Amino acid sequence: MESEEVGVKAPRDYRRGRRVARRPDDRGSASVRRMTEPGHTEAHLAPGGGDDGRVGVYVHLPWCERVCPYCDFAVLAARPLDPGVEDRYVEDLRTELAARAPAFGDRPLASLYLGGGTPALFRPESIARLVDAVTATFPADASAPEITLELNPSTVERERLPAFRAAGVNRLSIGIQSFDDGLLKRLGRAHRAVVAEETLAAARRAGFDDLSVDLIFAGPDQSAADLDRDLDRVIAFGPEHVSTYELTFESETPFGRAVSAGRMTPPDEELAAGMIEQVEARLEGAGYRRYEVSSYARPGRRARHNARYWQRQAVLGLGMGAHSTEVRTPARPHGARRANPRDLSAWQAALARDPAEAGEEEGLEVAVARGEAIFLGLRQIEGVAAQAFAEEFGAPPRAFFAEEIDRLVRVEWLVEGEGGDLRLSRAGRLLADSVGAEFVFVEGG
Repeated sequence: MESEEVGVKAPRDYRRGRRVARRPDDRGSASVRRMTEPGHTEAHLAPGGGDDGRVGVYVHLPWCERVCPYCDFAVLAARPLDPGVEDRYVEDLRTELAARAPAFGDRPLASLYLGGGTPALFRPESIARLVDAVTATFPADASAPEITLELNPSTVERERLPAFRAAGVNRLSIGIQSFDDGLLKRLGRAHRAVVAEETLAAARRAGFDDLSVDLIFAGPDQSAADLDRDLDRVIAFGPEHVSTYELTFESETPFGRAVSAGRMTPPDEELAAGMIEQVEARLEGAGYRRYEVSSYARPGRRARHNARYWQRQAVLGLGMGAHSTEVRTPARPHGARRANPRDLSAWQAALARDPAEAGEEEGLEVAVARGEAIFLGLRQIEGVAAQAFAEEFGAPPRAFFAEEIDRLVRVEWLVEGEGGDLRLSRAGRLLADSVGAEFVFVEGG
């Protein structure tokens, strides 16, 4: 759903909610755009990559009752999930946690995200064992950690909500996607709108006061009026957080193969772009603030776990296909990434060999880290703070990316502040991946 777990959850950040355009050229306004749009203040600039000294934990629970035709996550189909398979997987996760936790020291726990797949297919006692294991491993933060569980609308999952709350979960991410039964069917979703509404109501009755709803737009045969009706329902319910994603067609999915074979046509580019603006106008008009390319929240309700990826903070990833953002050290000043095998048998075999080394690690070279700091920072509404960037990399962004910055400012996709701070313009937010790619793909010096 909403988690930005890199690799497993990349489609919700890097590969969903994206728009790709041609490389910007030198046409357009030559004036330098300044940070004068409403709502921007220097105090809200996102950090340039400084270590906050805490840790987030991502736990990947990969099973789904059915795999959606647009999904390219590391998932497995199971209907139902065998209790013996579930028990072994939970034990494997606890083994990996015990082996990997020392690499993150005694950092306080900032967040725990149970993602998938459909984690709510796991029995509440399994979720409780995982929550207990993680919270016992890392000391408590000054504030209670954000503990999120993903679930889909269904009768079984709805009935488990009080037990999930008792297990320590304090935030839900619910895969609504749409309230239109026709669109849900075309998306290959198992639920219908009435079940979605019942699940949302049940979550409130179970005591959850921090809910995030996922919404897909630019779906098959979806019109702007259809999207408006979905937004009406979301706003009427009033979740604390909304994640909105443009449907994309990944090549190795049934939808992607259908597009390649000419059996399916992606939505019109202009319609999809208009939907991005439609979502922003409706949600911001209802009191939500767009704080990241695909994310909207009421005041004080931003997703703390997701922010750890955008701000390049330490995250321990556990389970099949999970990715970690390793702690920075003097030997690795920009950190490293670790990716677990996406195949269940391969992950379990690697775990049996050495549970501390089940994943493949990649140290981040300085050029790669600089590009990622810009790419991820620009996804946030506050953008990239030049001073914080310079503290990590020795100089502000312009020292490394002057050509890219000038080109993007000229076409009015990027805003550069007086001190060198960077953020996307309103037009640039429609093309966030294209703008970010200008920095990620530059690896010189």
